[in-house]
Amino acid sequence: MRGLELLHPPEVEDYHPELDALRIHIEEEWPELFPPVVLAWTESPVVAIDDSGIPWIYGPVERDPLRGSAGRTVIPRRQLARLKRIAELGIPFQRLAIAHELDSDGPVQHLLLQLQAGPRTCTDELARALVGELPAHPGVTRAVRVLDAAVRGATSAVPIDAVITILDPIIFGIIAPTQPRQGQPCLWYPIAAWRW
Repeated sequence: MRGLELLHPPEVEDYHPELDALRIHIEEEWPELFPPVVLAWTESPVVAIDDSGIPWIYGPVERDPLRGSAGRTVIPRRQLARLKRIAELGIPFQRLAIAHELDSDGPVQHLLLQLQAGPRTCTDELARALVGELPAHPGVTRAVRVLDAAVRGATSAVPIDAVITILDPIIFGIIAPTQPRQGQPCLWYPIAAWRW
């Protein structure tokens, strides 16, 4: 899945023995999950470019730039159905994160040179400006109860279809040896994705 190759911040090393053991355990218990990427947990939105040069913004789902004024996230019906099965799998996700692919020719264009040096945190206002407005989509539905419940402490995930192309956004389930804290390397598992 493209987008999982986000550039790692300099403080995140490529090998983490504790995370590797945790990844192996999760893989044995829930083999239907896609492999995770190791990224540092962040409490703020982060803008970065992936190895293909595609800009992304990612961060805690509670700070999704597309959340409405009532704090609600909009998710297409198909992904909503996946998230409704979240409790059935029992995967011990501690947090949820969301990533949005950005238009290289859009507002992020003025940051691309800076992002070559690595990811940057940004304000919620800048995140909203970079992502833009919620796209119109006839199949989109509000996922308030499911996603909000997941944000409040879901402990499981939903696998993604076996065939995935370029998707935006991506929701990740986060797993770490301890409760994720700012800057801590964590396993980021893709659990739902769609294309507007």
